[in-house]
Amino acid sequence: MKAFKKTAVFNAFFVLVLFSPAGALQKSESLFFNFYYEKDSLPISSLAKTADPATLKVKELTGFSPKEKIDVFIAADKKEFKKFQPKKARVPDWAVGVAFPSQNRIVLLKKKNTSLAPVFRHELNHILLGQAFRGKEKVPRWLDEGLAMILAGEWNLSSMAAMTGAVLTGSVLPMEEIATHFPYEESRARIAYAQSFYFISFLKRKFGDNAFRIFLSEYSKHHNFNLAIRRTYFLDWREVEGLWKQYLKLRFNWIPLITSTGFLWFVASIIFVFGYFHKKRKSRLKLKQWEEEERFIYDDHEDENMLN
Repeated sequence: MKAFKKTAVFNAFFVLVLFSPAGALQKSESLFFNFYYEKDSLPISSLAKTADPATLKVKELTGFSPKEKIDVFIAADKKEFKKFQPKKARVPDWAVGVAFPSQNRIVLLKKKNTSLAPVFRHELNHILLGQAFRGKEKVPRWLDEGLAMILAGEWNLSSMAAMTGAVLTGSVLPMEEIATHFPYEESRARIAYAQSFYFISFLKRKFGDNAFRIFLSEYSKHHNFNLAIRRTYFLDWREVEGLWKQYLKLRFNWIPLITSTGFLWFVASIIFVFGYFHKKRKSRLKLKQWEEEERFIYDDHEDENMLN
């Protein structure tokens, strides 16, 4: 409990020192969160209203809930996004959200016509995992990121494409490698994120959602990853990893790719675009033909006038 109080005092001091009255932040509170922002807007108001229900949903799926209030800073631009982060934070340029579990702080970048909710849910997972383990265990990065993506509903065709491409080209990253850190280079980071998402999906589909909750409970209770795996799935890590590799071979090869709904929509889109430009080209050629015919008719009349 003392650790919680120290964190709360530090965060209050952080807000007081970093933001003077000249650049004073507005504040909204909910059951689990303190929201800080410079200007009120509809996206921020909407997020503040849906944050607590989203947190209860995360608790239902993982068993984790906030042990203390979480500070959420919402930046209007990149400069503000950087200002709200700790001084030594190393965040990729393409990031739009970041979590600092040791400080119970989430920083979001507000972008035009983009919902804050999915990014918020993603970063919330990092905070809740951080609170659950309190630095006593370095949770595998793939577990942290994969679960965050599941909770945020971040599956998309680009994730499937990244995973499929990695499998077909032999670029799948070793799980041990992405347990400690993700590649900083964006294209390889995409593979790491996709791989994390699909690994958590594999565990939940293979063994069930309830088993996954038990795994998280065992892991957070004993802070021993291999023990939690054995107690939950009655397999050791190497056996689970072997099942994962089999899943990759079956799930991501050319046959599922070319028969998937996403691929069929892609092909349909290509056909539509090709048809559109083909039709446009035919129309352009037809117009050119008409212009030439009109020019020929006009020239004929001009010649007749000259003869007369």
